[in-house]
Amino acid sequence: MSSSLILSLAELETAALQNVNKITREYWTDGAGENSTVQANTTAFGRYRIRPRTLRNVSNIDMSTTVLRQEVSFPVGIAPSGWHKMANPVGEVGTARAAKKAGTAMGVSMGTAMGASTGDACSPEEIKAAGENAVMFFQLYIFENRDFTKELLERVEKAGYGAIMLTVDTACVGRRVSEIRNRPRLPQFLRAISFGSQLEEEKAGIAIDSSLVWDEIIPWLRRHTKMQIWLKGILTAEDAALAVQCGVDGIIVSNHGGRQLDGCVATIDALPEIVAEVRGRIPVHLDGGIRRGVDVFRALALGADFVWIGRPALWGLAYDGQAGVELMLEILREELKICMGLAGCSTIKQITPNFLGRVENGRFVSLSPVTVKSRL
Repeated sequence: MSSSLILSLAELETAALQNVNKITREYWTDGAGENSTVQANTTAFGRYRIRPRTLRNVSNIDMSTTVLRQEVSFPVGIAPSGWHKMANPVGEVGTARAAKKAGTAMGVSMGTAMGASTGDACSPEEIKAAGENAVMFFQLYIFENRDFTKELLERVEKAGYGAIMLTVDTACVGRRVSEIRNRPRLPQFLRAISFGSQLEEEKAGIAIDSSLVWDEIIPWLRRHTKMQIWLKGILTAEDAALAVQCGVDGIIVSNHGGRQLDGCVATIDALPEIVAEVRGRIPVHLDGGIRRGVDVFRALALGADFVWIGRPALWGLAYDGQAGVELMLEILREELKICMGLAGCSTIKQITPNFLGRVENGRFVSLSPVTVKSRL
């Protein structure tokens, strides 16, 4: 199928999954347990419907916003995800170049620091060089071996990354059934490095630290890096309040793409209480389930400053390398632009909860007014 015939991310997914083997396909599509959270992340968006306004000047639509005080062309970035070379030999370097060309942000998986030596991933330095200013965030797990983490922080800060995304939803690893079933046939780098099933004893020193607590890990990170500290995996107002109290620089509302706790809240449903708690004091981003430009609009209307997409970037790579990722981003950009125009918004700041209602028990209900923070 030529790129001119790919008109949606759903079509891109279908075409991409035909280009990869069964193990890769299941590694991408499946999550934890029965995949109920994977499914809920996408279906939950459908409960929010747009209340369009008319006769508003939308002749010049500006989708730009800022991330880490840097202007980006539209409010969609590429989230950290593992093993891009499973999709295409160009790997994370191709993804980074696509993000740069699109003028948006990219986060880089910690797996790149662990898989580059064997050629299974591009290195953090290679990715930063390819994407330049577009490559902003480095995703981080904390292992029991803190010396390893300190060395890694120094490495990525030296490479020019501006922030870390500390993944806080992985005190232990979700039960990912397909990874457990496929483990004997998984590529060596996934058997040795992936956190997927924990069926084998952890290598000494690279076990995830399950003892982390708020008042220890945030100050520890502050002592060892000048990069911004963002938390990825916040799903409740209570934890959002603690994040602000501990002085983190930003929040990503995320449930790990449904790969951790099966049955937990969909990210779009978790967003409103977090926005209400944060009250504009730090940026709030969202990932999970974004598949259309209208989904981006819905998230922004509920108070997100920015959204991230994970699996679609891998679909783009598998479909057509860097060009496939560029296509994916352009589809979302065009869909968001059309949605904004038809809803009556010419800038990101104009997108507020007044533009949304929610379907409850088969009835459409306008959202109650909430305090909307200024876009950071």
